[in-house]
Order: sequence, then structure tokens, then C-alpha cells
Amino acid sequence: MSFLHTALHHPRRLWLRRALFQIHLWAGVLLSLYLIVIALTGAILVFEDELTKATLPSGLHDYRSEQVAPVTTVVEKFRVEFPSAKIEYLTLPTEAIPAFQIHAVDAKKHEFNLAGDPVTGALYQEARNWLNIVHDLHIFLLLGEEHGIQVNGVGAAVLFALAVTGLVLWWPGIKVWTRGLRVSFRHSWRRINYDAHSAIGFWTLAIVAWWAFSGIYFAWYRQVGFVVNMVSPLRNMLPPAPPKSVPLPVGVPHATLAQVVEAAQKAAPAGHLYGLTNATLSEPTLMAMMDLGKPGDFSHRDLVTLDSASGRVLTVWHYGQNKSLGDCVLWAMHPLHFGTLWGLPVKILWCGFGVSLAVLCATGLLMYWNRYLGKRWKALTRSEVHEERSVEATAP
Repeated sequence: MSFLHTALHHPRRLWLRRALFQIHLWAGVLLSLYLIVIALTGAILVFEDELTKATLPSGLHDYRSEQVAPVTTVVEKFRVEFPSAKIEYLTLPTEAIPAFQIHAVDAKKHEFNLAGDPVTGALYQEARNWLNIVHDLHIFLLLGEEHGIQVNGVGAAVLFALAVTGLVLWWPGIKVWTRGLRVSFRHSWRRINYDAHSAIGFWTLAIVAWWAFSGIYFAWYRQVGFVVNMVSPLRNMLPPAPPKSVPLPVGVPHATLAQVVEAAQKAAPAGHLYGLTNATLSEPTLMAMMDLGKPGDFSHRDLVTLDSASGRVLTVWHYGQNKSLGDCVLWAMHPLHFGTLWGLPVKILWCGFGVSLAVLCATGLLMYWNRYLGKRWKALTRSEVHEERSVEATAP
């Protein structure tokens, strides 16, 4: 009997399948808690904009696009109130989040967040809330930006291996292949749990594999870009090399934030400013995010890097202007990972997928308990009871 015939009709007889089962089993058991946390926090973050809007300070003016305060006004107020601090990231008000959002660091390297009134630019300091913790837990595992995303990349690689091995293990044979698509409630709870694990794994395979692939990309985007480029040459989506700023000549005045913003607007005339890094011009360079579509839509924007001192444009990355299949693959990393760009129905669907991944992990753990741990626990319990009875029988 050939390998192909056995794989199609009697896959459980293959030694390769048994080997992949061990990989799938132990990777799933060891990472189950991690994956449940990532899945549930991701399901929550699908609605991050809505939750952020709900936690904004009271008393803010209503958002109107034609009445938004200039970003220079907001930054000037920040400098007055926090003279020794610097802004790491600032976003402008949108319909989704109708307030300025500022992430800043003080002289002692303590991070803090501020919300700015969309009309007056008045600043309100925000306490670190549960949503901030969920965000940092999902993206950085509360380990900080430097190490957390790397650890997440390793977890994503293991998740990808689980998806691949899970597809092989799911295949029951050509005669009964539809059995793995549904849950039969006419059997014992153990069989229902098995069917649920199999069916959920099949129906969520594509999105889970993509989450894993994009998680690897977020950790090592240049390396993944290099691999994708080997398959389909990238023409636009590989970001420019980090630019170098040039010190200003003696006597030349430092550029103002207004001049820097104007230079960014000229570099991306079709875009409108959504966000700035280094808005206090404390670092050598800054990046202006110029959205080409709806404000806050990160799928199509020009990312303009400028010299903070001179206001000179260093690089312009036309993010989303895809010219090859490889470009489309890298562009899709963010939209398909987060599922936040296509309205409420897609958000609900993505949230459901996230919860399904957590259920998939839970049913897998329960299967391990049913097949191994439960039996070991019963054997251990019986052994202890037997020893106790033996002691009682021999006691004087």
C-alpha cells in the first residue's frame, strides 16, 4: 500500500502522523495558557477604538472635523504643562476616537498618557486603565517593547506549527472526511469535546494561520519581507532603511513644529495628518502619518520621515500602494490580523474567531486530560487509597 493511498484512506496508520501528533500535543499543552491569553485579549482589542472612546475623560467638546485644534497648539500646551517631558506618539481626533491621544515620557523615563480636547487642545492626564494593560499584554506580554514582541514572535511561530500539524491530524480519511466539519451531540461529552476541537480547528484554520504568520512578521518584519521578496519581488511594501539626520550648521535656526508639519504635507499632498512621533522634536527624526483615506485608516497612508532640526524630508513610504503580489501579502498583515477596517460585522466576526481560538485551546487541554492526565490521576488516587487501606489493615 502506497504512502499516498494510506494518507488518503487510512491516515492514522502513518508513522508521520503519529510523530506530528506528538509535536501538536506537547506544543499545544505547553503554550495553551499563553494562547488563551493572546486569543482573549485579541478578541477584546478588536473593539479597542470603541472602548478607548468610552474611557475618555468627561467634559471634552464634541468632535467636528472642521473645528479641530491645530496640533501645534496641543504640543505647546504640553510643553507648558510638562516642560521636562517629551511626546513619543501623538494622534489627532477622529470619529472613532474624538480626542487627541498622547503617549509621553518624563525625565525619569516614566510613561504616561494624555487626552486632548479636540477643539481647545486642553490636556487631561489619563490613569493607566485595564484597556492599557490588555493592549500591552497582547502585544508585548507586559515585557516591554524591546523583548515582548520578540517573545510573541516565538509564540506565533509555535502557533503556526500547531495550525499546520492540526490540519494533518484533522484529516480522518476520504470516506469520512465530512465528519470533522461538524459537532455531533448524540455522543458522550468526551466525543462532543473531540468533535468541537476538530470542527473549530478546521473552520478557523485560515485566520489562525494568518494570525500566526502576521505575528511572526510583526516581530521580524525585515526578515519576513526578505523571504516574501524571494517568492514575489517587493516593489513598495518593504520600508525604507532608517534615515540619518544631519546636524544643523552653526547659526541656522531649529525648525518649528509648524514648519515640520508643513513639509510633511508637501511631501504627501493627498494625505491629511493623523499622527506624529517625536512631536516635541526631542529626537533627531520624526515620522508623520498622512492618511490618504478615512482618518485612522492605516491601510493606505504615506509615512513621511523628517529631520527634526531642519524639517527636511528624509524618506516617504507610500504604504498601501501595492504593485506586486508580495506587496499585497505584506500589506494584508495588519488589516487581516486586527480586523478593524471593514465595519462592525467584521469586528464581531474577528472577535468570535478570537474566542474560538481560546475554546480550541481549552478543548485540546480537556482532550489531554481525558486521554492521559485523568487516567493518571485516577491511578494515583487508587494507589493512595490502596496504601491507606493496607496501613489500616496492618495496624495493631
